[in-house]
Amino acid sequence: MEGLLIAETLRHLTPLLPSPRLGWRFPDPYTFVLPLRQGALWVYNKPPHAQIALKAEVPPAGGTHTGFQDLLVARAGGSLEGAEQFGLDRVLKLTFGAKGGFVTTPPVGLICELTGRNCNLILVDEAGVILGVAREVTREINRFRQLRPGLPYRPPPPYDKRDPRTLTDEALAALLAGRPLSALRKHLDGIGPELTATLARALDVPRDRPLEGAEVARAVALVRRLTLAPSRVIEELGGRPDLAELRAREAQQARLSRLRSALQKRRNLVQKRLADLQRVFEAALEADTLRAEADLLMAYAHQVPAGASEVMLMDFSGEPRGIRLEPRLSAVENAQARYERAKKRLARLEGAEAREAALHDELRTLEERLARLDELHEDELEALEARYLAEPRAPRRAAPGTRYRSPQGFEVWVGRSAKGNDELTFKLAKSRDVWLHAQGHPGSHVIIRAENREVPFETILFAAQLAAAYSKAGDSDNVPVDYTLKKHVWKPKGGPPGAVHFTQQRTVFVTPSRRPEGEGADDEA
Repeated sequence: MEGLLIAETLRHLTPLLPSPRLGWRFPDPYTFVLPLRQGALWVYNKPPHAQIALKAEVPPAGGTHTGFQDLLVARAGGSLEGAEQFGLDRVLKLTFGAKGGFVTTPPVGLICELTGRNCNLILVDEAGVILGVAREVTREINRFRQLRPGLPYRPPPPYDKRDPRTLTDEALAALLAGRPLSALRKHLDGIGPELTATLARALDVPRDRPLEGAEVARAVALVRRLTLAPSRVIEELGGRPDLAELRAREAQQARLSRLRSALQKRRNLVQKRLADLQRVFEAALEADTLRAEADLLMAYAHQVPAGASEVMLMDFSGEPRGIRLEPRLSAVENAQARYERAKKRLARLEGAEAREAALHDELRTLEERLARLDELHEDELEALEARYLAEPRAPRRAAPGTRYRSPQGFEVWVGRSAKGNDELTFKLAKSRDVWLHAQGHPGSHVIIRAENREVPFETILFAAQLAAAYSKAGDSDNVPVDYTLKKHVWKPKGGPPGAVHFTQQRTVFVTPSRRPEGEGADDEA
């Protein structure tokens, strides 16, 4: 997305600020939607089409798809108070206020780098220190500018360009005269390939030919219009796909890619099965030979020496025939083995012709569908998806820990292993659930399922006794237990199972008990 288009969007956004705290929505891993008093702010972070837009549509609330989306829910939950662009660069910052609640969350900023294939989202604290990144940039990727949690945020290096909004008509004319439109983006900030193409269509001139005469005056007027309302100019000249259309197009491309892969996989399987059937046919041709040899061995068994590995016998037409034998078996046993092999080969042949015909029909259909996949109608696509993209039934998973119920009626889960702790904390627990762990001692993660209710302190003490009991400090009398909201707990990159970092915790001291006063453990564990 180009700088002038971002500036236009922020001009429309500013009157809507500060916004109420309505919560993030995440339709997919790349789309971040923040409801406003009117409509919503959409941030699309998929390379190379990253963009920001104000839309009337507000998607329904749902879950998250990535760890960075989890982080936004936890840390950027206050009201949206400001939005600023870095000059006319493709970088902007959304500022969120503090959020009260169980523990007050301090203000943060969300930096949106809408820079094509290098687009990114970076969450920073008030001091500009990175809290999280949608796509981390390590030294191996960029040795000049890393984007990782804990590092100070550094914006992309600035361009030495001029702001078209501040130039006079004379200065613009001097800059445009004698230069082709393709060179414009090197000198004017906020204008990239899309707006350059818009100028070329409006002026009806090639992008690589220098402007001259009346073209310069027309170009100045058009650049002036672009600085005020670039979207309107683009729409007048044929339009551009809006965010919804772009997302729909990319979703359809991803859908076709998944289906193409499934069809190719099935085609390979069908080809393999046809090759297997061909081997069945070839093997069946040898069944008559096996039975003829078995008949000879049965007829002349008395002529076959014991322990022989090969024998020469006269067949029933009077011709000599050599037969290889298994020395450990008698002549009769060698004959019986041949009869059995012939029987199995013929048994495999039964129905093979019908299977081969069906497989050839399916192969022809698959080849035809693959060749026309981009042209198929919706009903044809749905039929293929139903046949080849059926979701496998997931096996029933074991519970991640032991479930208790507090006297106040809250579910309390206790992890049973390092892997179970991970599953409990990062798959079962929700952002507003309470997380507990014995301070300074290895032990189980404990989760209180809040289910949108305020968790009373009595339940926290109940769960803290369990956390203390299921730790290495379980034999002590007075154990410190840390607790915080699950949204303040995260897994260190590359950390072993069960390892976590957490913040904004409080501490209680309790006596360990695996049966705190209450209803105790459920049968389901």
